[in-house]
Amino acid sequence: MPSWREVARLAVYCGLAVGTLGLIAPFVNASRFSGPIQRTLEASLQRRVHFSAVHFTLLSGPGLSLKDVTIDEDPRYGLEPFAHAAALEAHFRVDKLLRGQIRFTSLRLVEPSLNLVRDGSGAWNAMELIQRLSAPRRAPLNLFPAFEISGGRLNFKGGTRKSTLYIADTDLSVYPERSGKLYVRFSGSPARTDRAGNGFGHLRGTANWYLTPATSKSNQLEAEITIDPSNLSEFTTLVEGYDVGVHGTVSARAKVEGPATALQIKGELRLDDVHRWDLLPASGEDWRIGYRGKVDLLAQTLQLETVPAEARETAPVALQLRVKDFLRRPSWSLLGRLTDAPAQNLLPLGRRMGLTLPQELSADGSVDGALSYSNHSGLEGGISIRHAQVTLPGVAPLRTEEAVASFFPGRIHVEPALVEAPSGGSLRVGGDYYFAPQRLAAALSVEEFSLDALKRTAVAWFGGPGVLSAVHGGTMTGHLNYTEEPSTPAAWSGQVHFAEATIDTPGLAIPLEHSQGHVSFDSSTFDLEHFSAIWGRNTVYATYRYNGAAKRPERITIQVPGADIAELEAALDPTLRAQSLLARLRLTRRSIPSWLAERNVDGDLTIGSFTVNGINLGRLSTRFTWQGTSFDFAALQLRLPEGLVRGHGTMNLASSAPSFDFEAAGTGFPWRGGLLSAQGAFQTSGTGGDSFQNLRAAGTFTGSNVQLSGQDFFNAVSGNFEFSFAGGWPNLRLSKIEADDGEDAWEGQAASQSDGKLILDLEHDGHQRRVVSTLAPELPASGALTSTAMPQ
Repeated sequence: MPSWREVARLAVYCGLAVGTLGLIAPFVNASRFSGPIQRTLEASLQRRVHFSAVHFTLLSGPGLSLKDVTIDEDPRYGLEPFAHAAALEAHFRVDKLLRGQIRFTSLRLVEPSLNLVRDGSGAWNAMELIQRLSAPRRAPLNLFPAFEISGGRLNFKGGTRKSTLYIADTDLSVYPERSGKLYVRFSGSPARTDRAGNGFGHLRGTANWYLTPATSKSNQLEAEITIDPSNLSEFTTLVEGYDVGVHGTVSARAKVEGPATALQIKGELRLDDVHRWDLLPASGEDWRIGYRGKVDLLAQTLQLETVPAEARETAPVALQLRVKDFLRRPSWSLLGRLTDAPAQNLLPLGRRMGLTLPQELSADGSVDGALSYSNHSGLEGGISIRHAQVTLPGVAPLRTEEAVASFFPGRIHVEPALVEAPSGGSLRVGGDYYFAPQRLAAALSVEEFSLDALKRTAVAWFGGPGVLSAVHGGTMTGHLNYTEEPSTPAAWSGQVHFAEATIDTPGLAIPLEHSQGHVSFDSSTFDLEHFSAIWGRNTVYATYRYNGAAKRPERITIQVPGADIAELEAALDPTLRAQSLLARLRLTRRSIPSWLAERNVDGDLTIGSFTVNGINLGRLSTRFTWQGTSFDFAALQLRLPEGLVRGHGTMNLASSAPSFDFEAAGTGFPWRGGLLSAQGAFQTSGTGGDSFQNLRAAGTFTGSNVQLSGQDFFNAVSGNFEFSFAGGWPNLRLSKIEADDGEDAWEGQAASQSDGKLILDLEHDGHQRRVVSTLAPELPASGALTSTAMPQ
């Protein structure tokens, strides 16, 4: 009897022999078996088989390894080969081989490319192959081989047209059983031929496929499928052909069972960190969605719907998915139904999808409606929010009984909704939101609505409008429009009428009260018409136009029934004088504010009754250009009761006090019983009394029929003049005087005295003549008062 040592030694020798044979077998050329092997494979597959070489294998079990294998297609399904593989590993039964028969126990294609084809009748080439691999009920176990694919690629064809969809890195194992059932284990990554990448997501699962079910209603397929956590954008790219812009993580599990034409599906879908592609994900948020549905493999249709977490419970959001022709030209649609969905719960989703919603926004209300999205028509549907209320910090809540929104491909339209406001009046808000390119267009309609309340609301929601920043109080009626795009600044436009408002402008020391007017504006123009306001004790009427494309962007027309020069200077003090103490003391230069430096206005000013120290001088009108610190008066006219003054000149505001430089002409002024005319240049600086004390003037004058004194009458008089103030008194110097008394022509000069007398020294042919007159004309009291104010 052999000892255990001999048995062990024999076992070692046998193991070494088997290992040696296993290592040598792949190098043994088995081409002499090529013919029988080829015939056996072709008989099993009913397709011609080609290979370049064949070798034995032993370590993984007795078998053969065929290199560079091509399996032709059945002509009914096309001319392209059914499969091409780097190798086909075939294992056979040793007992049958010893009898001279080749019977395979398994066929394994290594890195193959297979074409799964469906002909015009709906039959699949793979179905016939699988039926050949399956065993009839009376056949012994393991009579037909198992079929395996390793690292393969599955292509799908409809007739001669190949689908863009394929499955990469496919591992597939099909194990036929004597009962007629196929046990299938699979994994792979779906992909598209028109997109770069190795695959979009990863799925795996197992299945029992009953090729001969007991009845037509019996289960033909029982499967469990798992989609491993993958990027959501990869799945949308898989279905749509491109990244639709929704990112996140998706995973799912499903159980499938039923006949091939009515497979029932149920499972759970999990979505994590769903967001738009250009936004950061909201970490920590995930959705678990239960679903059910059915699929028809022959008709290539899929229907899924979400199910509530609890039975008999109505979910606030229900989803339905429909897919047709999913292997050739997928057509799919997703329908969402909302029933009493809390509005607050929808805000995070809206933000992740890119809606520009303020972070502090809170919303209440019940949402009802339906939304659908398909790969052909895009987003469509409509929702309504009942008892809607939205709130932002610092402003009153906005409430409306119902807000209605319609969804179209590329945009969302919100119907104008009547907003309840405690301030009174009515406010309607609506608008549109465009997805690509992203754009917001809001529309506000107001009627006798509080202007301050409107501004607070608009600033909180949109940040404007800036054109109304100087207006407060009162009410407003009209329409406002707001647009916002990522690449351009936000813009307001509209047409409104305001009443009983107060306007504060940086150039005026006192506000314009009880203001009313009509405003039309957009991003580059602004028109103010029919404007009136109370300015101090006066009323002012105006029109104003701004056009950013014009050489002079601003145009203003001002009409004031009556005003005193002191009131004008007081009201315009921020414009006329430096506001800092050091600048007024001339210790520093005036700091020019931005609103003054940027001023560029053409204007007309008319004062019906212009007064100085309460004395009416008449109607004043002027046309001016205001550019920064420079005023250019192109035409100025003062129609006095006794004559007319015309002039032009400039005013400079760059210093601590304004400076003036004018040229003027006055005609037809009564003086000493006759008429006087003068023209010349005038310079001064300062305001109030300073402007009179600093006045300097020079020019020429003419007069006719003047009675300079009781005995001195002249038919005509002319000459030059120079005027200034000396010690607080008017200082008038006349030179080159030419005077005609009807008999002689006199020449000379004159000067004023501190007591108001005017002394003329005249000469004719060596004769001297002194005339003592006065600056004050001998006129009635009212005329004298007016004439006294003339130098001012």
